[in-house]
Amino acid sequence: MASSAKPRVRFAPSPTGYLHVGGARTALFNWLYARHHGGTYVLRVEDTDVSRERPEFRDEIFRALRWLGLDHDEGPDVGGAYGPYNQRERLDGYRAALHTLKSKGLVYPCFCASRAEADDARVAQDDEPDPKAARCRCALLGPAEIARLSADHHQAPAYRFRIDPTKPHPVRDLVRGYVEFPPGEVEDFIVTKAGGDPLYNFAAVVDDAAMKITHVIRGEEHLANTPKQIALYEALGEPVPEFAHLPILLNAERRKLSKRDGATGVSEYRALGYLPDAMVNFLALLGWSPPGGDREVLSRDELIRLFDLDRVQKHGAVFDVVKLTWMNGEYLRAAPPDRLVDETLELLAHEPGADGLRRDRAHVSAACELMRERTKTLGELVRGSRYLFSRDFELPWSAEAVQKRAATPEARELLREAGDALRAASEREGFVWERGALEAVVRDLAERSGRKAGEYIGPLRVAITGLAVSAGIFETAEVLGATIVLGRIAAFLRHQSQVAV
Repeated sequence: MASSAKPRVRFAPSPTGYLHVGGARTALFNWLYARHHGGTYVLRVEDTDVSRERPEFRDEIFRALRWLGLDHDEGPDVGGAYGPYNQRERLDGYRAALHTLKSKGLVYPCFCASRAEADDARVAQDDEPDPKAARCRCALLGPAEIARLSADHHQAPAYRFRIDPTKPHPVRDLVRGYVEFPPGEVEDFIVTKAGGDPLYNFAAVVDDAAMKITHVIRGEEHLANTPKQIALYEALGEPVPEFAHLPILLNAERRKLSKRDGATGVSEYRALGYLPDAMVNFLALLGWSPPGGDREVLSRDELIRLFDLDRVQKHGAVFDVVKLTWMNGEYLRAAPPDRLVDETLELLAHEPGADGLRRDRAHVSAACELMRERTKTLGELVRGSRYLFSRDFELPWSAEAVQKRAATPEARELLREAGDALRAASEREGFVWERGALEAVVRDLAERSGRKAGEYIGPLRVAITGLAVSAGIFETAEVLGATIVLGRIAAFLRHQSQVAV
């Protein structure tokens, strides 16, 4: 196996879909390993599947990685000594590697029309010790028949790599230990499609060798590819990197995580209002545990300092959204104000009816400070407390809240009195519209009226927020400002008078 004091690792997504949380976990483990050991983290785009690739997928993958803060040292957008870093730009390298394999007699042309036909065409050889070992019928073709079929197909054939069916295929994995694939279990496999485009196993090996990758850290679903790739490294005369296969991600029922389980894309969690530092912390603990204690909230610097592959687990890791949400709440409460405001502004910009929302930085900052102790995600803050950002006087007042707090003529009259008192106070010279002064106005009104302050606060809350439960009403009123508060009280009273009629 290859070794290096300064490891080179890579994350190699395909732009055929959005960045899955499993892919993000793989990228993170590579990034942490490189940062812990002072190595190099490479981003390579595996874009040979032209029929499924979309520009928006590529853009989203890059956005998601930037949002997570997983900066790469080499890649398509930053360059590097071993570029280019898009596979479509590396076709000459695959052709040269295929030529090497041909010269050694380690590949043979395959004329099967499709992969399904290829599977049906495989035949067991008499000298193979295990009936599972199968070889495409094309392995038996002689030179004359190859020439005839080449002329008939009018294009370059696919090529299959010859696997010795008599030998076992050992894999020494940094996570799973020693794994052996017995003789006959690994079949001849296609390295280039008809026409010459490389398939995954071949392209990955050629690229990793060219980019001097020392450690391949990826999901355990790739373990079955590893003996094929080791055979290719050896055939090409290249050093074999170290392999580490990460445990699969599971849902709450301990089945493989899928789209049926809800959000699985990094961009989906960003849209739901999760913070990148919380997501990084959570993903780091999916299949890895830090040494020394059971701490779960760890900074990036701590993760970098503590991370290594010897503490990656073999068994599957449960993607527990409840735990992620709890952890996000911890980060939300501790986040620097500017970071919180930036993320909230991003969410507000993509909300339905965004033009009708208050998005000036000072207001959003005040709203975040009001709600950060009361919410666990910014999505909950933005959508559950939309009244804080809406410019509207008329709200979708909750019928249940109105019925509970503000439906009676008496409640409406108390609300009118409170509104008049607040308006009068706001017009006094020197009055400052802040929580303490606002509370003093309402409590003074209650004392003069011989009532409890809560009798005024209930209807005020409903009129101003549309809800029966909210953050402190005077803190809320301060954040909203006099114009919005007085406008909503008046709008609510008009609405109720119309309903009463």
